[in-house]
Amino acid sequence: MADTVAAIPLSQGAGYGVVIGLGALFALGMILVTTIMKKRGNVENTEEFTDLLIWNLSAVAKRSLGTGLTAAGVTSSWTWSTTLLSSCSVAYTYGVAGSFFYAACNSTQIMVFSNLAIQCKRKAPNARTFLEIIRVRYGTTAHFSFMFFSLASNILVVSSILIGGAAAINSLTGMSVYASLWLLPVGVAAYTMRGGLRATILTDYIHTAIILIVVLTFWFKVYASGNQIGSPGKMWDLLIEAAKRNNYSAPTRDGSYLTIRSLGALKFAILSILEYTGVVFLDNSFHQKGIAADPASAVPGYVLGGLAWYAMPFTLATTMGILAVALENTPAFPTFPRRMNASEVGAGLVLPYAAQTIAGSGGAGAVLVLMFMSCTSAISSVLIGTSTVLSYDVYKTYINPKATDTQVLRAGHWCVAGFAIFMAAFASMLHGVKIDLGFIYNMTGIFTGSALPALVATFFSSRQGALAATASIWTGFFAAVITWLTLAKRFSGEVTIASVGAIDPCMYGCIAGIGAAAVVTGVISIFHNERYGWETLGAIRLVDDGGNEKDVAYEDPTYDPERLRKAAYAARAITLVLFLALFIIWPLSLYGTAYKFSKKFFTGWIIVSLLWAFFSFFSVTVYPIIEGRHLILLWIKALFGKGPSGERSDEFDHHQHRQKYDNSGEASADQSVHKIIEPVVKEGGKSF
Repeated sequence: MADTVAAIPLSQGAGYGVVIGLGALFALGMILVTTIMKKRGNVENTEEFTDLLIWNLSAVAKRSLGTGLTAAGVTSSWTWSTTLLSSCSVAYTYGVAGSFFYAACNSTQIMVFSNLAIQCKRKAPNARTFLEIIRVRYGTTAHFSFMFFSLASNILVVSSILIGGAAAINSLTGMSVYASLWLLPVGVAAYTMRGGLRATILTDYIHTAIILIVVLTFWFKVYASGNQIGSPGKMWDLLIEAAKRNNYSAPTRDGSYLTIRSLGALKFAILSILEYTGVVFLDNSFHQKGIAADPASAVPGYVLGGLAWYAMPFTLATTMGILAVALENTPAFPTFPRRMNASEVGAGLVLPYAAQTIAGSGGAGAVLVLMFMSCTSAISSVLIGTSTVLSYDVYKTYINPKATDTQVLRAGHWCVAGFAIFMAAFASMLHGVKIDLGFIYNMTGIFTGSALPALVATFFSSRQGALAATASIWTGFFAAVITWLTLAKRFSGEVTIASVGAIDPCMYGCIAGIGAAAVVTGVISIFHNERYGWETLGAIRLVDDGGNEKDVAYEDPTYDPERLRKAAYAARAITLVLFLALFIIWPLSLYGTAYKFSKKFFTGWIIVSLLWAFFSFFSVTVYPIIEGRHLILLWIKALFGKGPSGERSDEFDHHQHRQKYDNSGEASADQSVHKIIEPVVKEGGKSF
């Protein structure tokens, strides 16, 4: 039987209206916020463009982002269209194992990254980018090497976001894929150029709140209302029938959609946790949020963000991914009477098809909004991170070392626009040669895995030198590519887009890259011990237009090296416990027993997914407002001209910090700069 073409539930006008209309709305909103801030005495500069916090009205970046906003920022940055679409696709393929492993293997990266965030606070608190740390420690060759892989990672990330989002928008509205590929990044660039990191943080918060509201709406629509399912028990019955109807062909134990035992899902999990740990560590936007966070908020912010993000794929895929399996044999499903084909699953169309099935055009509209929110929030973060790398690590460092603050700011604006245009063209090229979301998702680890060992050692080891760092990253990369292509040929008999995009060659290639890089940097570091002291990183300073050095970290009375040292140990303990719980003990115990969910157990599983979504909603939407209520009040007063000027609000913020830490006894506001710097320098060549 020839494949039937799925009906398009919405008009092209709806697609253009959301992509252009909402994009324009966010751009106008950021122009309004920026204009008000400038009128209240806030002059934009490069430090503000990259580090200014939306809750703080001061002109100088205080780097005091609270726990709630840190969590909201990292959750939004990690919630791509890829996340929403791919999680539903793997749930459609593997059942509950797919949604469970997707959430487990991709939530831990953010928590693990908290260790790097706190180390950055300790070693180089004035750094703008992690690549600046690489350059200061290892020199130019290593700087360019890590920059290549950082930019390659960002390009692949934005490509997957755009290609997945554009395919979903096309299936929902019929809007041209190429139009989406161009309008999405260009619209994001408009408000990002105007607002900098403040635009990213503001839109992160708004987008995350809307996405979670839609996820919760889908859950209640599927499990608590309607006549198609209406309860977890009915879903369990339908999944039993689906396994029988599909001749138990699911790649799981006994072809069941109700078991965690699936070798394919486990391989997918291993690939994801390895390659996307590299993505997080190489993405400068995550480092920027760590730099912007208050030292006391960096670790809890990233841990809370990781736990909150868990609900995005887990709750959504446990609802919509398995819904597609359960109802694809009904007339309401867009592809009825056939099942979804491989190209549709690879393009990430499980979610939009499932939404149409339960809610018709309303469900399609909700997914359209999801795609816009998830695409733009993630792209905005990457645009800021990439523009900072290009303006500071390229323009300021190599092209115009004497560039003023204004010139670097202008370069950053041009980089935002240039990278947005480049990504639109690059994604269009990938779509033209039939590269889909699944291919990019699987092969990303070839470009990210080899950088992991050297990057981790940069922050935690004093033995690794420039030779070890540079040699390991390139050796690992070539080992990954060779393994990847060789196994694609061996497993499939040919090297094609389909064969090189399969899970097995991508997973083994990523493992080979990480393993080779670890061996090379370990061996060289043993025989060529660098014995690096950390003083050069601690000496990094910001420079204003007048050539004056600014020390925004050590001059901050809340900066306390001893407190950061304790936070570093806490970060390691917390992330180890959560990693073992979320990725080892919980999933692998269910995998090992090959337990098939009973109706009662499945009902509890579904309830847990709902409770986790509510926890996420509170953590990243309600808690940030509670935490920042005083500064929000000041901002509102300033908005209507009734509050203090930007300078006065800064004094208020400074007073709050002084009072907080004086009362706790952790730091004293009158602590001198020398007393703060001294413990850092004395640590010398210790490895933390």
